Amino acid sequence: MSDSSHGREIDDDSPQISPHYCSNTCDQSDDEPISWKIRKIERPDRLSALTDPLVLHILSYLRMDEVRRTAILSKRWRLLWTSAHNLVFRCTGKSHYSVTAFITLVDDTLLLSKPNKLNKFSVEFRYSKKLVKCVNKWMLFVHNKYVEELELYLMTRGADNFYNLPQILYSNACFREMSLCNCNLVPKEGINWPSLKILVIRKAELNSDIVDAICSGCPSLESLKFSMCYGVNLFKINSESVKKLVISGYWQQVHDELDDDDDAELIIDARNITSLEIEGCFHKKIVLLENVSALVHAKLDFFRTTDDYESYHSDFKIDEDILRDLGDVEKLSVGSWCLQVLHMIETKNSSCPRMRCKELTLNSRLTNMEFPGLAILLQSCPLVEVLNISDESAFEEYSVGWSFTWRTDEFSAKKYWITRPCWVLNLKTLRIDSPWIYEILYFEYISTFLQAVLKNGLVLQKVILPSFTDRTWISPRRHTIVAEMFVSFPRSSKDAVILFSG
Repeated sequence: MSDSSHGREIDDDSPQISPHYCSNTCDQSDDEPISWKIRKIERPDRLSALTDPLVLHILSYLRMDEVRRTAILSKRWRLLWTSAHNLVFRCTGKSHYSVTAFITLVDDTLLLSKPNKLNKFSVEFRYSKKLVKCVNKWMLFVHNKYVEELELYLMTRGADNFYNLPQILYSNACFREMSLCNCNLVPKEGINWPSLKILVIRKAELNSDIVDAICSGCPSLESLKFSMCYGVNLFKINSESVKKLVISGYWQQVHDELDDDDDAELIIDARNITSLEIEGCFHKKIVLLENVSALVHAKLDFFRTTDDYESYHSDFKIDEDILRDLGDVEKLSVGSWCLQVLHMIETKNSSCPRMRCKELTLNSRLTNMEFPGLAILLQSCPLVEVLNISDESAFEEYSVGWSFTWRTDEFSAKKYWITRPCWVLNLKTLRIDSPWIYEILYFEYISTFLQAVLKNGLVLQKVILPSFTDRTWISPRRHTIVAEMFVSFPRSSKDAVILFSG
């Protein structure tokens, strides 16, 4: 049998592999012509060719159960994962692990971990008090491995199951970042975290002594966040290094629903803070500020659920004092609920304080309930040069009460800016980040406001609007029609341009 009888030629210098020939390779005898033999091509193992530091860097973005499975990808990787410097363990509701299997995974991994020093140790799983010895063992590992970033996210069924951070961790010079959830701080001899820069505490019982211990024991701390904590009515941050403070909600205990303590004031005293964020639900807590003259940036995106707001005739405390304390900030961010409060201030024959901010961000879709607050805020901030509007707020659905909302049949966005001037005399840039402005539900409100801005903005330079993307709920045709309408609006500033940015 010749090569030509098969109508093809075999080039030994450029071997070609055919599925038909490959399937019969093992049946060929030594007597067959060499041209019939398929030479095995050794292809390079690209995974094995990667350097150890590069592989470990890639593995640092994965959870440990995924990291351990990479051992099947390359022979050289079989034990390489034991040199990983980031240990991240997750056992959530979507995980296929049971808590028992998860604990075994963590214990086995820690036993085989080779580095003397770790960059990160992160654990998330459902915790109960019967597992305290397991977690204590892991925290001893954290201490012995000089971990720099610690994340301990323990999901529990109430404050009774909170984990008390062991005493061995309260003196540690390696911690640079720490995030704790459902963990109480109970230091017997104070706190000593000299290198810590970022601290996040979620769902914990606090008191003034703990807050003081954090401030005095973390001389390098720059960012501090308390989320859904309880038990404290004063956050006195006297640290000279902390520049950013976030208070995210107040956790109302079920058995305290009728407690008078819920009506108490929550005071934030932070003389060196330059950035302050107040967000989330505070129930009946009245947030007050003291000694915040150093503030440059402030964000108010919180709401309260007190029944006082349900009656127009109620003699209630209004959150206007907090705005007076923010009169000198350069950047101000305001959420939907706070915009509604501004309207309430006006209905009570009070006035919003004059503010000096130059960059204003509104986390709201500006419906009929927020429009009056927007007008009041612009009038109170005549120096604003940059106005940003987005819908990133997670709390915009909460209303201050039916008595203070504008009924839809009485509100006309088209007539509103005729009776209420739009104070944008110093505005240079208006940026709207979200494509919701093209939806029919919001179009009337935003289009009349945009007309007012173009008409009154004497020094306006740019109006930046979102362009069409496949992720929006509008059609390309509607986007085109609305965009052309926006561009056709008359403008007072000859330098004003309308830009569409993705």
